[in-house]
Amino acid sequence: MKRFLAVALVLLASADPAPAATAWEANSRRCEIDKWFTKGEDAFEFNAEGKLLVSIKPADVPAIERGIAILKTCARFWSCVRARDAGAKKRCRIPR
Repeated sequence: MKRFLAVALVLLASADPAPAATAWEANSRRCEIDKWFTKGEDAFEFNAEGKLLVSIKPADVPAIERGIAILKTCARFWSCVRARDAGAKKRCRIPR
């Protein structure tokens, strides 16, 4: 049953690989801030190499600032884990 749910989630997630622009999302487990962009609307191709220019608008700044705070928490957590693995007696709390 778990395998079926995992496959279903993967298929559901890959059903639409490039949705319209979404909100910025910070993920403390992966230490990343993500946002999908739509080519031609939010991201523009400028050369034949396939490189894209993505603009950050003033409306994106608050979400990015919240994401940066989450990334800093994530960095502190993994720094604690590395120190603990190196022999320090620390208790590392998982970020929420």
